[in-house]
Amino acid sequence: MPEWLPLVVSAGCSLTPRGGGFAGHIHADHDEICLVANEGSIIRHAGVEREVEAGTVFLFRRGEFHGYRNLPRQEPHLWLVHFIADEALYRECPRLAAADPEQRVWRLSRDQLAGYQGLFVRLQAELAGQRPGAGAAAAAWLRLLLVGAARWDAPRAPALAPPPHDAELMTLWEVIYDHVDRPADFTGALARRVPNYDSLRHRFRRIYDCAPRDALLNLRMERAKSLLLESDLPVKEVAERLGYARQHEFARAFHARVGRSPTAWRQQPTG
Repeated sequence: MPEWLPLVVSAGCSLTPRGGGFAGHIHADHDEICLVANEGSIIRHAGVEREVEAGTVFLFRRGEFHGYRNLPRQEPHLWLVHFIADEALYRECPRLAAADPEQRVWRLSRDQLAGYQGLFVRLQAELAGQRPGAGAAAAAWLRLLLVGAARWDAPRAPALAPPPHDAELMTLWEVIYDHVDRPADFTGALARRVPNYDSLRHRFRRIYDCAPRDALLNLRMERAKSLLLESDLPVKEVAERLGYARQHEFARAFHARVGRSPTAWRQQPTG
């Protein structure tokens, strides 16, 4: 991969439980973007817990302690990207690497949120489809996302134009994200939330070069990577959360996709 492209370690969107959370953790060798969407949450950032509204984005640098805690009424989607960025990009966009963590928090407008989610979906589609050059393509979408973040609060700087918004496709992506850990319910959810699925799935394939069900299967492994990075759950429980009845079935599927066992990848995700 060209050195000027960031390396995507993992990316995922997950619906977090009401009252749930993770006390905190540190990533030693990569950075993280976190969008709190749909509803608010309490985010631990730079050693301080803060209640944030939906549409808030954080950029955690490597070595920074961070976590989240939902109140009983809160059930937000968390959109996460773990990545290693090229230092040249950080030199060009110094706010992304600011020593003051408060400089790496953004409250997005509706247009900015649509742009973020649109770029994220493009990034995620590359990871879900496994087309030739998918890693470089995902990295390119991430680079656009990072450049957009660097411009969000810049005076008189033009906003990064979001990709064209397709509400029906976004709904389909939301159904996919919500059923990564319960694929058995996917068909019923499609019938309830995507009434024109038969025609929409053809448009989905034309744009993203993979079927929605294939994207669902591939994103299960991306969710596994996020759980391995964002929690201290045993591998057996990670498998259970992804709907696997047996740990060895999960381990085999993970190894086939990633090339290493879940335990080995957790110990060195960027190797």
